[in-house]
Amino acid sequence: MHMNKELISQRDCSTTILQVLFFLSGASSLIFETIFTRLLTYTFGNTAYAVSTVLASFLGGLAVGAFVLGGWLDRRAPSLRFYGGLELLIGVYCLFIPSLFGWLTESYVALYYRLQLGTAGLTTLRVGLSSILILVPSFLMGGTLPAIARFLAARRSDFQSELDRFYALNTLGAASGVLISTYALIPVLGIRGTIVIASSINILIAIASNIRALSQGVVFSKSEEQESRASLQQPTATMPRVVSGILLLSSFLTGAVALGYEVVWTHVLGFLVGNTVYAFGLMLFTVLAGLGLGAHIAANHLSSPSRWLPGLTGSQVALGLTVFISLPLWPLIPALFAQGVSGAYNRDLLAMGVLVMARITYVFLRNRRENRTRVLPRYRTYEAHILGITFAVFAAGVMPFLWKYETTFFLAGELLRFLCVFGLLIVPAILMGLSFPLLLNLYSRGSHQVGRRIGTIYAVNTAGTVLGSLAAGFLLLPRLGSVLALRSAGMTNAALGLVFALVLLRQNPSRKWLLPAAAVSLALLLFVPYRGWDIRKVTGTYAYFDPGWRGQQIVFAKEDIQGGLTSVAQIGSIRTLLSNGKFQGDNAEEIITQTRFALIPALFTQQFDRALVIGLGTGNTLRTVAHLPFRRVDAVELAPQVVEAARQWFSDVNDRVFDHDLRVKLSVGDGRNFLLLSRERYDMITIEVTSLWVSGEADLYNREFYELCRSHLSEHGVLQQWVALHHLRTRDLLVILNTAAQVFPLIAFFQGANPGHGLLIASSSPLQPDYARIAAFDEDAKINQDLQLMGLPSMWSLLGELVLYDHSYQQAISSLPAMTGLPRDFSSTDLRPYLEYQVPKGITLSYDTVKPNSEFLQRFRIASFPPELAITNLPSENERNLIFGYIAERRGDFTQALSRFKTVEGPDANRAQREMLRVHDTLPNSVPGTD
Repeated sequence: MHMNKELISQRDCSTTILQVLFFLSGASSLIFETIFTRLLTYTFGNTAYAVSTVLASFLGGLAVGAFVLGGWLDRRAPSLRFYGGLELLIGVYCLFIPSLFGWLTESYVALYYRLQLGTAGLTTLRVGLSSILILVPSFLMGGTLPAIARFLAARRSDFQSELDRFYALNTLGAASGVLISTYALIPVLGIRGTIVIASSINILIAIASNIRALSQGVVFSKSEEQESRASLQQPTATMPRVVSGILLLSSFLTGAVALGYEVVWTHVLGFLVGNTVYAFGLMLFTVLAGLGLGAHIAANHLSSPSRWLPGLTGSQVALGLTVFISLPLWPLIPALFAQGVSGAYNRDLLAMGVLVMARITYVFLRNRRENRTRVLPRYRTYEAHILGITFAVFAAGVMPFLWKYETTFFLAGELLRFLCVFGLLIVPAILMGLSFPLLLNLYSRGSHQVGRRIGTIYAVNTAGTVLGSLAAGFLLLPRLGSVLALRSAGMTNAALGLVFALVLLRQNPSRKWLLPAAAVSLALLLFVPYRGWDIRKVTGTYAYFDPGWRGQQIVFAKEDIQGGLTSVAQIGSIRTLLSNGKFQGDNAEEIITQTRFALIPALFTQQFDRALVIGLGTGNTLRTVAHLPFRRVDAVELAPQVVEAARQWFSDVNDRVFDHDLRVKLSVGDGRNFLLLSRERYDMITIEVTSLWVSGEADLYNREFYELCRSHLSEHGVLQQWVALHHLRTRDLLVILNTAAQVFPLIAFFQGANPGHGLLIASSSPLQPDYARIAAFDEDAKINQDLQLMGLPSMWSLLGELVLYDHSYQQAISSLPAMTGLPRDFSSTDLRPYLEYQVPKGITLSYDTVKPNSEFLQRFRIASFPPELAITNLPSENERNLIFGYIAERRGDFTQALSRFKTVEGPDANRAQREMLRVHDTLPNSVPGTD
């Protein structure tokens, strides 16, 4: 008796250790998946098609690994050594990921040119190359669950509930891995450091597993090993083939619907709570946490075989109903963001208070149920007191002190996003989490061929997730929209519940109440109308915690997996282009800024053979570039719906040059990938993408992208890149400037009429405006019309907006160590994506960053026109004085401008006199020298 107790104790200890290891395995797996996706988008582009190929390759590897290794494990004696071996191989392989991805990029470009691939061929190439790299670790990861299941099944015949616990812990570990990598590992350690941490976890799991296997000695006797080997020849089908087929089909469909939900939720939350890298991490964490909690419930409350099918039926019916009931709740989310960060904090506080009270109530009710007494155990009493006191201190005294720090605003915003995501997704995620463990239990009854059974149903479920993600992203969302896509998925769940209810009714008539419940759920989703969401109310508030675009009429709105929700809002004659509620341009004041994105780099362009515009928006910048005498103009836009909106609603802005000008070629795709696959060299590259904090946009500010641009510029080519100075901390601005300076030897920085917009001009050769060329621009009717729109008399006036150049630029970036604590040579890179994780912290600040950024730039602003910025082909001193007069006027030095104009003599005197009169007419009499 004593020995049995000791054996049980040892087995419990062994199980606990294994559970911890499997939890850590889940964490490292999701860390690796995150890194795979990030690195592959650098090579394949940040498009939905590229991301889908990565996801399909990863999930496909899991499916194949589960199926193949599951069968292979059945032919071996059960041992933890096999599980440890899988973890060891994963950890060692992933240490070489950065080097392998370097090889992948080179192979990708070389094969693209050698094979002369089109769109379909390029997609096939991406799938093939990504599979080569990802298939090895994902194949091995797919075998870990069958390996654990094989080991557990050999210890006890009723292993299903224990396996459910392992699956639950593995999924909760995955959720933890997402959260830790998003908020801590990658921001602090970068990609390489995170890989080392995750690989170390796998290697430690392997060591611990093998130590545990050795400490147990010969885990199974030879007779047991022979029995294990002979199990393949034993009949496995205690269930009819029809039932087996239904279970496998159900596993496939539940997997497809689950990933379909995830795709649609990611899409919708992008325009409800934001599409930063952190927002996606919160969504994925919540879904995985819900799946883990669902599996935990299945293990602890549905462990009896008699509850498996009823539990599966009820979860599908409840999931369908939950989707239907939650549809009206989604549009309520933006109102929580509309009252600023302080309002977000108040809501955070209220929600946390509710959660604390719910926990205290749960503890009290559980104690009363288990112990039949109202008196709490001492440790439960302590827990309740600690929760209450912590909340009170947090609410009353700590927050006023914490508001002094920028991080507090960021955390308040992130907590609000989390609470919104958690409130919307946790219930359906838990219900989804019930499905797979219960299907696993139903399909793996008995202990024979456990590895193959577990591997098979896991593979089928994973294959369903691949199809579900593709179908939701490329079929349901574009054709049906978010609301109908969610209802379609809910109907699938309700239909599955109805099928399960019919099967269950034959086995257990006492459960007949599930049949009408499933029928009602399906009927609600099919026949009860729902008018959809008001686009004005569901977009825009998350971006800067303001009311958004509620007062405007929505004249265009389309959804797709690539661009999210693209819409056009109109009030009066002013139309505004929005992506996920985020401003992209309009047909009013923004035209003035966007015209500069073309004309300022044109000041320094020496040849006009080819130009590249990355980011279409309303199309105004492309139109302005087309006014310049380029022989060929390429343009790239990531989102196809943005192109459609620009064509339909902003033809007055863009003149539809992408349709009518034969020199212009517009492509839909990722700008970075376009350059990677291009052999052309450009005389001008101008970049106008959305704000830097949007997930993926910071890739265009990393050192590797600047190196890519430099390699595709002609000898005297010029790069222009928009830098938003609003909602951008000065420390992050410095990192942008310093990163560009690591690649380009000569850089200038402009700040236009709107101080919230900065323009970075970079080149490998000296920036030299040519007099004859710019004089021709001033005479060009179209360009002159652009100048009049901007209120400028000449192209030369734009040089008055120059803030930093050469020496002053170097002086500014020399402040980086003192202001940020970063090394002088620090830059944001693909393997250290500083900007991707730091810039989003600027959107929740309580102050306008334009002022401190402008003050910083003005500290280093050149006192006058820099002599090193030489003007070539200048014909006379009179022309020099006119040019410097325009520059001084634009700089606000009106006295100097008038003085320059006065010194003009000879034939140009009349022109100078006209300029003086113009300046007099636009200035108050109080300005010195204007009398």
